[in-house]
Amino acid sequence: MEGTIILNEPEEIDTLAKMIKMAYAFDNWKKVLTLSNKLLNAANKILLTETKHLVKLDRHIAYYFGFSYLMKGLAFQKVEKYPNSFECIAHYSNLEWLDDETEECKKIINDFKSFAVANTLTLEILNGNRNKLKDYVAFLEENPDQILSGLITILESSLAFSFSVDEELASLMRHIKDPSHYEEQVISAKYLSLYYLLACYKYTNGICNEAVDLILHTMIQADKKNNDSYFKKSVTLFEVLKPNASDSQLSEYSIILNNIFKGDNEYEKSTYSRSHFIKSTK
Repeated sequence: MEGTIILNEPEEIDTLAKMIKMAYAFDNWKKVLTLSNKLLNAANKILLTETKHLVKLDRHIAYYFGFSYLMKGLAFQKVEKYPNSFECIAHYSNLEWLDDETEECKKIINDFKSFAVANTLTLEILNGNRNKLKDYVAFLEENPDQILSGLITILESSLAFSFSVDEELASLMRHIKDPSHYEEQVISAKYLSLYYLLACYKYTNGICNEAVDLILHTMIQADKKNNDSYFKKSVTLFEVLKPNASDSQLSEYSIILNNIFKGDNEYEKSTYSRSHFIKSTK
């Protein structure tokens, strides 16, 4: 498009946003931080140019500021640098300075305010504040799109501080859909994280049979979604759980590995769900 400013790679702004999502999906927090800073710089560069109205963007400029701080905050959260994460929340909770009175911009500002409320509560839970659990669950029930991330937070806190969250899981897991609903890269990584953590939680609480079922499910979905990181994590956890696995579960594990070995990624003949798996004959 004539007159449109083209930023040099890797600073092309929409490409950067996609790269951040990919780094997040593969738990590469250092790269998320580096790319988020580049995105922030690119957004500032566009905002300060006199011909910013000619820049072709997929989203309103406010989105890139909010998204860069959001992803930085999430990366800091994952490496347990919570004060840094709180600082990022302060930035993306207040994007009014970018308000140009358009409906698109106002929606983006409000969306990031909502993320800020959720992530502030998230940090409280991750810091072991069990008194906030009731408020957190209530918030998640009112914001179903946040439940997947919220369940991950609850499980991470439970595993770190050794307290039961059975009641919270019973309330929130009913909202989790079939894995086919979680195809977008970042969302699919969250889905895998949830089931991996559920397996860890069940194992920690001595419910090993369910833990094995859950990690087999995670393993299959990780392969379907081409997420090598969670596939490797699942195999490692299965090996820990292996002494507690039934013959049927061991058989299912063998089928998965044989299919991988043969390059067969089709699981129609060996469909696995959270609660059932097909018993195979040797």
